[in-house]
Amino acid sequence: MGRPYRYYDIKTSRKEIIEENASKYLFFAWTLNRLKEFLLCADAKRINEGYIRKSIHKTELLKGIKEPEKLVDKWLVDMEIIGLIRVEFEPNIQQTLIYITEKGIEEYKKQTYHVLAANLLEAQESRRLSKIAIIIAIISVCVAIGIGVLSCIIND
Repeated sequence: MGRPYRYYDIKTSRKEIIEENASKYLFFAWTLNRLKEFLLCADAKRINEGYIRKSIHKTELLKGIKEPEKLVDKWLVDMEIIGLIRVEFEPNIQQTLIYITEKGIEEYKKQTYHVLAANLLEAQESRRLSKIAIIIAIISVCVAIGIGVLSCIIND
């Protein structure tokens, strides 16, 4: 997953687009889950941005990404632009806080980004399985031809 998802060119493969969007939507879902946990446990609609950054690196989500911090920054900006979160710097505590918005709560309840990520991951898996099926079909055809040739040689 080399390039950030916004910089596709015509040569970008569908596989790369699916992988990067699956990662993005998994991040959205993961972040909404964290915010929901804080909302339920602490009765607070905010979380420290540093917590999100530290916690995401403990997951498998950013494995293999060359510049994960830049991607996390972009995804947080995307979430803010979409209206899922609000990011504010609190001068009193000298920290950046992320607040879940009403839209973020609604999207969490609908599981929108969870479903999008699951669908993209399913597409990846289907693609992998179809490649395996093609390889097995080719091997089967080769074996059948080989058996046919051998039976002709043995019968002659």
